[in-house]
Amino acid sequence: MRYRRLTSEELEAVEVEFTKFLASQGLDAAEWQKVKSNNPHKVEYLLDEFSTFFWDSTTSRITYLEKVTKEDRWLFKFGESEAQVLRWQMKPGSDKPEISKGKKEFPQEARGREIFLLLEQGLIPCTPDKHEELDPLFD
Repeated sequence: MRYRRLTSEELEAVEVEFTKFLASQGLDAAEWQKVKSNNPHKVEYLLDEFSTFFWDSTTSRITYLEKVTKEDRWLFKFGESEAQVLRWQMKPGSDKPEISKGKKEFPQEARGREIFLLLEQGLIPCTPDKHEELDPLFD
């Protein structure tokens, strides 16, 4: 599995989407209850399939990720097959942040997995307008 399975809490938060997914698999509420009672392997399969669908859909909409701590700030900008990263770090005794930048290339089909791994590390999606003034630093 490319991603992890959604937790019970996460599934509850996307219950409407999960219901639509089950309907696309030909399962209404009554059928889903039967499957849950009689076919645990199918339940596992459907939960994995929905989780993959959810993470693929979610990561495909993300372009910017960030993480801000007391010591530094990370900003990732994702293209189709590469991610650019900026890091601001305040060094003790300095008035100016140190800025580092880098780039990571990956196969286009791995984009979602790269974003997912950063989400799991605590980065959060952010809007492009929040970083418009920073775009020149990526070049």
